[in-house]
Amino acid sequence: MKNTANKMIVFAATVVFLLTLGFSWTHTDNDTIPFMNQVFPEAQSFQKIASSPVIYEGRIQGKNGEEEKIGYVVIEQAVAYGGPIKMVTGIDLKGKIVGTVIAAHKDTPSFIDKVIEQKYLDKFIGKDITDPLSIDKDIDRVSGATFSSRGIAKAVSQGSHAIARGEFGLDVKDEVVPFKFGAKEIAVIALIILAVIGVAFKQRKLRWIALIGSLVFIGFQYNTSISLANIAALLMGNFPPIRENLVWYILLIGIPVITLILGKNVYCFWLCPFGALQEITAKVGGGKFKCCNKTIEAKAAKIRYILIYLALIGAFLTKTPSFAGYEPFATLFGRQGFGIQWLILPVVIFTSFFISRFWCRFFCPGLILNEIILRPRRYIMGILGKGIIEKGKLKKVPGIKRIEARSANELNNIEVKQ
Repeated sequence: MKNTANKMIVFAATVVFLLTLGFSWTHTDNDTIPFMNQVFPEAQSFQKIASSPVIYEGRIQGKNGEEEKIGYVVIEQAVAYGGPIKMVTGIDLKGKIVGTVIAAHKDTPSFIDKVIEQKYLDKFIGKDITDPLSIDKDIDRVSGATFSSRGIAKAVSQGSHAIARGEFGLDVKDEVVPFKFGAKEIAVIALIILAVIGVAFKQRKLRWIALIGSLVFIGFQYNTSISLANIAALLMGNFPPIRENLVWYILLIGIPVITLILGKNVYCFWLCPFGALQEITAKVGGGKFKCCNKTIEAKAAKIRYILIYLALIGAFLTKTPSFAGYEPFATLFGRQGFGIQWLILPVVIFTSFFISRFWCRFFCPGLILNEIILRPRRYIMGILGKGIIEKGKLKKVPGIKRIEARSANELNNIEVKQ
């Protein structure tokens, strides 16, 4: 009876998960008319004249009783780090930008708040529709919200250029963003290679070099940790441009592939900067505290399953990947976050002095995600090992052990002790 009930709960949870994921793909954003009134308040009415991108003519009632065109409103979007940002831009008949507003976005709210606070959108007013609007050339970026400010500039640029070509007959080309491969990409790739060498050749001494390197570069220097928000963005089909976000693809696609090939949790125990910080604090504080009852500890570790599920459901319903990012990574490494994250961070850091990898063991979704990746590998290896033995080709195959299903918590303990 209990087993049947559990299966029904899992089935219902899966259905809800798939339905909300489908909602995030199919649900459209709210009406943009109010935003058009904001960027072009002089217009009394709007008439749609183009669909790709969406362009409206702004009109007023003339002295002779007929409608007169006074400008254009274009609606365009570009992809930032967390997802698309939809911009509404007003342009007058002289080809000048008269207003911009964010109609919808899927980026981290704190980043957008910083953009608004620094009046970043006002920088576009007065710009010509032929201007490239390049970050750091024509428009200054917002410090701490680079991806958001770049996405906004790109959307405004593409929209105004479309009007320049279609309505003014100007020969304007969108700027081609150069492929970015610099210090950040080199540092991340070097750390991954170091971790792979350490895992493949069992060079445990390299582990601390990789961890410290990840804390410095992946953490504090570049703030590019893998988070549940990244996974949510991936599931929702929000792919940032690879030319500008190569590290995103290296971590979100490269790490799972490496994990599947090596059969080891490479990221959590070799490359996670927050995991590195927790191990350092545990060494300082001792990190020896253990629950007196292993059963209670195992049940407490299941909290992460509930957190990851609710976080993803919330992200799908709000169509905002950053909603799933409940981890305190951005708060620590980016010095940004919403209210509760500033409360969670000091509690987690303080506790990690006494409980080894406190966040990893009870809250972080990383071990669950790695378990999902490793499970099919163990299944395949189990079938191969069983087939070899049954056929009698080899009585004993060195290196192939009996495959057992292990919980994420058990994997955690095994990896740390190695």
